[in-house]
Amino acid sequence: MNVMIESLIFDFDDKVRQVLLDLINRILLTRNETEVRESVAVCAERTDLNRYFLYGYGKHHFWVKQRLLSDPNKTYEQRMMIVNF
Repeated sequence: MNVMIESLIFDFDDKVRQVLLDLINRILLTRNETEVRESVAVCAERTDLNRYFLYGYGKHHFWVKQRLLSDPNKTYEQRMMIVNF
């Protein structure tokens, strides 16, 4: 898989870096959409992925936005990362 970082990563907590690197490493080891979905699910279970990031799937991609520290219900406007299947 090809991971494209599209914007700044706001490293306001050491865990942000750990969670993001774990997610990227897992995705880079996948070969298709099914494996991406499985890897993201495992990452969400084992890390604070949902605490720091909002993510979802399009028809042919996986996207990630970073949550705001001041209001975790909101995200930064720009998409942080995309993975095309």
